[in-house]
This record gives sequence, C-alpha cells and structure tokens, in this order.
Amino acid sequence: MSSGAKVVTHYIKESTPGVTPASPAAGAWKTARLTGNSLSPTPTTQVSDEITDSRISQGSVVTGLTIGGDLVGEMSFGTFDDFLEALFYGNWTNDVLTVGTTRHTFSVQKAFTDVGTYHLFKGVHAATGSIEIPEEGKITLTIGGQALDYEDGESSFVTSPAAATTTPFMSSLAVGDITVDGISLAGAACVSAMTVNVDNTVQLQRCLGSGRLGPGAIIETEAAITGTITLAWSKRAWLIWKEQLTRKPFAVSFPIEDSLGNRYVFAFPSIEFDGELPNGGKRDIIQATLNWTVAKVAPFITRVAAATEGED
Repeated sequence: MSSGAKVVTHYIKESTPGVTPASPAAGAWKTARLTGNSLSPTPTTQVSDEITDSRISQGSVVTGLTIGGDLVGEMSFGTFDDFLEALFYGNWTNDVLTVGTTRHTFSVQKAFTDVGTYHLFKGVHAATGSIEIPEEGKITLTIGGQALDYEDGESSFVTSPAAATTTPFMSSLAVGDITVDGISLAGAACVSAMTVNVDNTVQLQRCLGSGRLGPGAIIETEAAITGTITLAWSKRAWLIWKEQLTRKPFAVSFPIEDSLGNRYVFAFPSIEFDGELPNGGKRDIIQATLNWTVAKVAPFITRVAAATEGED
C-alpha cells in the first residue's frame, strides 16, 4: 500500500528533448515542491473488428500514448523558475522573463518511494500553466505537462538530487498594489481575486518509426495568455468595464512578495477586458468578474530577491 506523503517528484533539465542526461552532475536533478503530480501515460486503443467462429471480442491494440498531467504547487520564490521559463518559452535575462521561442524540456521522475516503483517522464513540455490568487488562501501554480516518452522500473532514475527550496509559500496577502495604466486600484475598485492562464496551444505530432511511446514531437503554436480579475463594482470598475466596447487596451501590473521580501512583479502592458454587468441581491456586495486577454504585447515577470544581511 502506498501513501500520498511518499510520492516524491524530481526533475532535471534536458539538452535534447526526450533524452534524460546520462551522467548528470550532483545537484542537476532537483527536488520539486508539489501538492500534486498527475503525470501519467494514457494509451489510445482500438478494438479488433475481426470476425471469427466466436462472438467474443478479439481484444484491442494500443495505437498511441498520450503522456501528460498536472504539476501543482504552492507559489514560492525561486521554486518554479525553471518551469516558468518553460511555460514562457523564454529565458530569465537579468531576472526578467518574457514570452519567447526557446524550448525548455525536462525529465521528471514520479516515485512511489514506499512501494518502490519509479516512473520517468521524458521530454516534458510546459504546455499550459495557471496561477490562482484567491480572495483568501494560498496562491497556487499549475503546470500542465505533455511528454514525449515514458519508462518505469523498480529503481530510481535520479542520482544526487539537490534539496528542495525552502522559501516560504505565498498567500493572497502577498499581493501588493495592483495598478491599471499606472494608477492604483486601492480604494477605487477593490480586487478580490485574480487568475493568470497561459496556453501554448501545443500540437502533438505523431511520427512513424520515432522509437518513442509518445508523440514524435510536441510543437507550440499561439501563446494564448488570459485570465480573470474580480473587482468591487465602482465608478473606476465601470470605466474599465465599458472600454470592452472600444477594445481599448490597459496596462496592468502587480507584485507578489513573500514574508522574507522576495518578490515577483507581473506586468501586462496590453490587455483587453470583457465581462457582463454585475448582478446581486440586496444583501450582496456587488462585484464584477472581468475576463482579460493579452493583446499584441507580451507580458513579463521580474524577480527580485530580498537583500541579504550586510548588503547596502
């Protein structure tokens, strides 16, 4: 019998998509901090249509394998930077990350350590991702992975892994001043919840003779970046809401800072809002949930580490 507390995830960056590094240096494998890992191989089958002297089904054959699932964690500084790079198809440059065309893939081991089964997912791409900031609670990050290949065994594929990060996880209280076109919403249109969604709109390309159980290639197409924001209804909220009729873009930014002073600053230079007029009963606080879509200008994330003791 296996316990959820003994499901341990490690990952390593790949140089070639789908190829696990053969002799990695100590610490190249990293220990993931997750609340859930649903990576799994899912076969596609077709049932035989053969007609024989029996009415019994003649069985099925595997025709393909979809390898994927979600990696879910509580947002903390420095913990998911590798996966954010992969999600944005970009690189952290001077601690700034934006949408690009650089492919980052990982080998990810999902280990049931108490029963001794080890499951290796190769060529894991960050196909989708989402950040959920609730009205009250922990901020969570979900990476939707798609992989090229899979194998398993009774011994670990991981060698000399680095320990997990120890930075504190973040809650809704970690969100700082939210600005729209450089003007704070504080006191004008209280924000109670937000989401950020990234969909790389990946396509799975099947290749005969690839030698892989999964697809021959995973190809990214449009980077569709969307989200929601829930605002207390006010004149400021109305002025934002009404511009959906003109398609006026807005610039939105906000920081998320942990208890040590480490922070990420999310900047969306050009987003369009959509949403209906809010409704509510006489005992309700009226709020408007607006959908937003990035238009034409890529967003970026800036990471700022807390100053260490002794620094000026």
